[in-house]
Amino acid sequence: MRLFTGLYPILYVVLASSIIGFGTSCTHAPKELETALNFEPAYSLFVSKEGVNNFLFVDSTWEHLASIKPPHAGFNREFIQRNGFIYSVNPENDYLIQYQITSTGLQAVDSIKVVNDNIEQYHWKNNSDTLLISNVVHGDIETCRFYEIDTKTFSLIREAQLPIPPAVHDFSILSLGLVRYENDKLWIAYAYSKMLGHNEYTTLDTMYYRTLDFASLRVLSEQKDPRSTYPGGINTIQTYSGTAENGDFYFTSGPGIAAGNNIEQPSAIFRKKNGSDEVDTTYMVNISAQTGNHAYGFWYVGNGKAMVRGERSDKYTDFSNHHAVYQFEYYLADLASGKLQKLDLPLDKGTRKENVVQVGANLYLAIDDEKENHTVWQYNLESGKITTHLTPKFPIDYQLRLDKLK
Repeated sequence: MRLFTGLYPILYVVLASSIIGFGTSCTHAPKELETALNFEPAYSLFVSKEGVNNFLFVDSTWEHLASIKPPHAGFNREFIQRNGFIYSVNPENDYLIQYQITSTGLQAVDSIKVVNDNIEQYHWKNNSDTLLISNVVHGDIETCRFYEIDTKTFSLIREAQLPIPPAVHDFSILSLGLVRYENDKLWIAYAYSKMLGHNEYTTLDTMYYRTLDFASLRVLSEQKDPRSTYPGGINTIQTYSGTAENGDFYFTSGPGIAAGNNIEQPSAIFRKKNGSDEVDTTYMVNISAQTGNHAYGFWYVGNGKAMVRGERSDKYTDFSNHHAVYQFEYYLADLASGKLQKLDLPLDKGTRKENVVQVGANLYLAIDDEKENHTVWQYNLESGKITTHLTPKFPIDYQLRLDKLK
């Protein structure tokens, strides 16, 4: 379910029209921005100040920064980036635009018409240049659209409707949480929600998985999983899954107030073993049992470890201020033992953010703390050392995304 776009929560009403200490800080001085993008960008920060969004591009040394405005006013943090290109749907005309990062900013290269102004899921087929995207077309009957795109020629290979049931009983709001290609099959995780009132909803207490033949989209198998609800989430906003070195696929559920809103169910980590069409029902890491809270965000970081971003329910009042209070903690999860280790980082704000990138043994986390510092922190997986790495000298309320560009 799309609970908000951009920064501020807007409940989508379908029926209504709707560890480890800090160590010694590197004490990097706040970085001044250069007047032009006259370097090769290696990272991008997508930031917001009073609802106005900007890109901050950073070079590979983290020493040079330049600010670039998005290509239009409706451009938000729900984009896909790969190999120097950025893909984003223009909400005014529902075209998926391919942009190239140039010295003068994002230059539109090509476009493809899609249905709806959103992408709920994207996946790079076999880590190739073939982009798979899918979304839910909301209406009296929910339908799922699927697009296969060659990004080299930026041409549409295929558009189709996915065979996903539109409702279960009176739960008629469909959410696509995960879409993944493997061995000529398309595996999909999804959930159903319903409105309880004008501005309140809940999600059915079951996760659904379907395996489709990729060529025909014929249903090969279906699995129901009652251990939690709301598998994955909109991955143009935040990452909820990752693949281990042995090919095992891990993902999280999000039944918390800002996602599935079935808070009696646990946020948890699940596994689909390499080569299997079904989720392993013997494996589950119960995040809520260990933290007492729900979680949003999961980044696999190698060697059986993952980063998890969890809320603090004692900090927020309700959904209305969930995004605005400093409450989010970061945990390193050991996927073999199931143990979570809390990292000694400042409390973060912003309900869902794509703010973790990895370069070798270093993790970089973009955090907006209660001292109004908007800092990229560095955490070394080998030494456990945590240091401040970059604080841009630029007006920021939220660091909504941190991306490694190449």
